[in-house]
Amino acid sequence: MTWTTQMMRMLNLWKQILCFNLTLLFSLISFAQQDPSLLDTYTPFNNSSHQEFPLITIKVIVHVMQRSEANPENFENNEEGRKRIKSIIDNCNSFYSKLTKSSIVVDSKPPAIRDSRIRFRLDDIRYHIDSTGWDRNKFTIVYGGQWPFRVDSVSKETRELFFFNLNAYRGFNQSDSLVVSNPDGPRVLHKEAVRKLGKTTVVKVKENIDSLHPINATYFKRKDYNCSSDNWKNFTDADKDHLHIFMTGASSKRIQFGCAPSPYYMNVSNYIFGGGWAGDKLTAHEIGHTLGLGHTNYPQFKDLPRKDKFCSGCPCNETTISNNLMGYNGCRNYLSPNQIGHVYRLYSTQANRIRITTACEHNTDSTIIISKQKQWTRSRTIQGDLVVKKKSTLEINGNIFMATGGTLFIEKKATLILKDGNISSGCGTSWNGIVFCRRFKRTKIKTPKRKKGKLVLEGSSKLEDVKP
Repeated sequence: MTWTTQMMRMLNLWKQILCFNLTLLFSLISFAQQDPSLLDTYTPFNNSSHQEFPLITIKVIVHVMQRSEANPENFENNEEGRKRIKSIIDNCNSFYSKLTKSSIVVDSKPPAIRDSRIRFRLDDIRYHIDSTGWDRNKFTIVYGGQWPFRVDSVSKETRELFFFNLNAYRGFNQSDSLVVSNPDGPRVLHKEAVRKLGKTTVVKVKENIDSLHPINATYFKRKDYNCSSDNWKNFTDADKDHLHIFMTGASSKRIQFGCAPSPYYMNVSNYIFGGGWAGDKLTAHEIGHTLGLGHTNYPQFKDLPRKDKFCSGCPCNETTISNNLMGYNGCRNYLSPNQIGHVYRLYSTQANRIRITTACEHNTDSTIIISKQKQWTRSRTIQGDLVVKKKSTLEINGNIFMATGGTLFIEKKATLILKDGNISSGCGTSWNGIVFCRRFKRTKIKTPKRKKGKLVLEGSSKLEDVKP
């Protein structure tokens, strides 16, 4: 065996070991994310105080995409249209705050949560006249590559077009229409049938083609932009400080549908054709995807039914069709504790999600005051200020995200212990840092001459984003 061969075998062995370890690591991370005991610490059960679990309020901007000024095929830019859009967001708040019990009982020990403490604040409604942005599902003419194909012969008696190429069969088989170029200009023909004849593709059309002298032909292909990011990029400059809800349309179908592939944007099409209460529930369902929740036919968490049949509009039952907001059913009024805990954890630990919420807006009414011995065992956001009172101790095991302009006050004889965590803004801005004071006041702050409060940083703990 040569030295080169030995080295190659050693490299392959190390690659296998590395891949195994990475797979194991990702598996452990995935398991930790789904671990109910971890999610329980982030779950606002009914008896949890609002100081421990304040509302998570997502900042929302609604974009109404109109097809044209004369025919918007969407909500109009008037008082009635704006009122209806506001009611959609109001109803979503109601859905997330007035939850019921699960129709399929998985585990009765974690009680059903009535209020998810997730809210949505409508900051603005914007109207855009743009037919491309409006049309999320449409037929487009196919060009490029081998298309269009030359029409080799025509049978006007049988209304058939012949293409001496079987590659044309797949394309024409995909659509109900085709475009034929003619000396007088393009003509749209509707397909009645398509078949193979030896190595020839034969397309029979519904229209009379006595006057047709075709040169070549192509077909219409359905294009789905339901989950596309183009509207978010074109009309918000890819803004990551809000959840952008696009209300759009579709030229190829009239049913209501939606998609939410990102924390920053989502789409709901054909609201005016399939709106009402069911449309509001669909919006709340799609918002759930932006929050990090998946469909329930493949359970994301252990407190969800192992099987949840998707049946659009069907009544819920105790065995096969749950009433979960993230299912396809006629009820949609339940979220499990693990689902809520998962959302709460994401918006308490990930800075990119925190910036979408009102947690970055400093509000002194949300100030948290620690007046005794306290231990925090999870990360959290502080929208107001944080005050550790005299002779009190706050021990933090996690990260703290302060609002822009927030302040941490430590009174005399008080102690704050930060264990392997950071205190930062989480908002892409800065916070005011720590003030050691005799007694917490917003004006005339006096620094203690003795027995000053303590800040203890253990392990890798540090302060970040402090205003200079």
